[in-house]
Amino acid sequence: MATTKLVLSFISSSGDSQSFSYNYAKDEPVDADVKALMEGMITNGDIFENPPAALKSAKVVVTNESAIDLS
Repeated sequence: MATTKLVLSFISSSGDSQSFSYNYAKDEPVDADVKALMEGMITNGDIFENPPAALKSAKVVVTNESAIDLS
């Protein structure tokens, strides 16, 4: 079974790198949708203790799990 996670990376208002991870993402999200989400997070940054200030990167991480026969 595969699980998919969306990882969004920003530069914070203090200049540090920060990332947010979201489980159960689409395997192949639309680039424009991801960029719009990230820009919205910057626009509404006052909800964060350390608000994101600039886009850095975004990626989809897919993890596969396989059972191992131990008999």
